[in-house]
Amino acid sequence: MKQELAMKYNRRIFPLYKGFGWDPLFYSSIIFIFLTTVKGITPAKVMYAESIYSLFLLIFQIPVTILIERIGSRKSLILGTILGTIQIMMMIFIHNFFLLVIAYLMSALGDAIKDVARNTLLYDSTKICKGRNSFSNINARGSSISYALGAITSIFTGYLFVINPYIPLVLSSIVSIIAVIISCRFEEVRVEKSNKMKLSQSIKEMKQGFKLILKSNRLKALYLFTSIFVGILMMISTYEKSILTDLQVNPKYFGIIFSILTLVQCFSVRYQEKIHTIFTNRTLTFLSVPIFLSFIMIGICTNLDLNFYFIILVIIVGFFIQHFLRAPYWVLRERYMTYFTNSNTRAKVLSTSNFVESIGRILISFLGGLLLEFYTTSVCYLIVGVGGFIILLLVLKYMKKRVGIQSEEKIK
Repeated sequence: MKQELAMKYNRRIFPLYKGFGWDPLFYSSIIFIFLTTVKGITPAKVMYAESIYSLFLLIFQIPVTILIERIGSRKSLILGTILGTIQIMMMIFIHNFFLLVIAYLMSALGDAIKDVARNTLLYDSTKICKGRNSFSNINARGSSISYALGAITSIFTGYLFVINPYIPLVLSSIVSIIAVIISCRFEEVRVEKSNKMKLSQSIKEMKQGFKLILKSNRLKALYLFTSIFVGILMMISTYEKSILTDLQVNPKYFGIIFSILTLVQCFSVRYQEKIHTIFTNRTLTFLSVPIFLSFIMIGICTNLDLNFYFIILVIIVGFFIQHFLRAPYWVLRERYMTYFTNSNTRAKVLSTSNFVESIGRILISFLGGLLLEFYTTSVCYLIVGVGGFIILLLVLKYMKKRVGIQSEEKIK
């Protein structure tokens, strides 16, 4: 009975935690312009730092899995949230690329812990639930709160940045501290587990996990897709701010633009279940193809001698498409990756998923930064759009007969 109450309590506060702790408030919409204009770091170096962040994220996967199994999901989530808070505070004081890399190291460690601990805690708290209290629905409610709070705070972020560029980061640090407090309120849910792993055993099991993936057509196809698509989604966050900066859009409008886009995500994430129901095995195609087409549209428009306001309109439409589709993807991705797991394998599967995604992030972020070294952001949009669309079509063709929600039994 005590465990059932703990699970119920976790389900109740999880959306609130995710609302405050998933995506740092007052932070995302201005961090690029903060680094490039206040700290003097070039856009290419920002992309390189993000690539290094992904490398750290990859390196931390095995230690994180061991850590969570040893101290539990709740304590791990608290630790990860604290590290994320420290990283935000560090951004206030950095003044060169080396310190930026150190800050991203801290962020990678915190995110690696949070990404696994958050989902394992929620899965263990919803394993007997369906409908409104299922993992997907509670996770989606948390995403909605995060998007709603992000939209509200983003309205003011741009104006606060104009007043003093450090104010948004100070406020973001305060909000992150609130997320730490909420994480301390979670209850640990006991699950039956095997003996605690050592590093050598964890590496051995990960090797066995990769062998299992290579034998699983479904997981192999999903991992191939997500390693590419997640890398592109992460790159979007930098490119969209870079192109607005290139067009000399006033920083005070950044907050308004990304507030509207956050509201779009808040709206669209509520329809993740309907999207999955309608499109079934074609869901990932529906979510990914329009994003690459919007890249091409933005690239073509910004490279032509067109009216400034028309260009801005096309960019906003492209951003709308990208943000409308990316929100449901984050929820559905976690659902697809963990659908065939149980409490003994879930942390390992999630960690392996993050490991594979990190490889994609590293390569794509590095490529994104390399392109910015030689081309304007508008040309980069066109290159990534056309090249990425061709690669995407090949990956989707490979996935067509391999990915289906009923294609395999749960991973033992």
